[in-house]
Amino acid sequence: MQVLFISFTLAAILAYLWYASLLKKRTSAIEALKVIDSKIDKRLTLFTELCQEKPSYPRPLTDDQQTQLELLKQLQPEHDWEQPIEESNMAGGSLSVSIAAWQQIDQGLEALLATVNKDKLCADQLAEYIQLELDFVHAEDFYRKAVDELNSGVKIFPGSAVAKFARIAPMPIFDQVQE
Repeated sequence: MQVLFISFTLAAILAYLWYASLLKKRTSAIEALKVIDSKIDKRLTLFTELCQEKPSYPRPLTDDQQTQLELLKQLQPEHDWEQPIEESNMAGGSLSVSIAAWQQIDQGLEALLATVNKDKLCADQLAEYIQLELDFVHAEDFYRKAVDELNSGVKIFPGSAVAKFARIAPMPIFDQVQE
């Protein structure tokens, strides 16, 4: 009887520790998503400011480039994902839609920056934009690592049982989301 009690207590402690580990990993991933959201918003705003016509700089964007920038701005509302994470994390949920929109905005901004005549842009703002781009990449890498750890913990036993009981689901990785 005493062995059974000790076994049950040990199992409960291990389940709790696994739960705490999964919760910490999910929280890290959510924090990374918040940083990614912030950086992509700042990049889009700063790129728009960079490319505005100024008296000292003639119009830096062609009509085609301006159209591409407007399309990226239209994607911005699509990447607003709602909490709680459990509902927005489902396949096709708002988190997947947000990640796909972030990817499209990121790739679109990279393509636009590659085609813009950088001589017509303010050097300080351009440096700030490039730093935001690097911050976005670092936040994306951190998210990817946190999600890899979370998804591994959710898929293996006893994590799968603990995750099911605690309603912690695997989260999508940037590379897995279809654009």
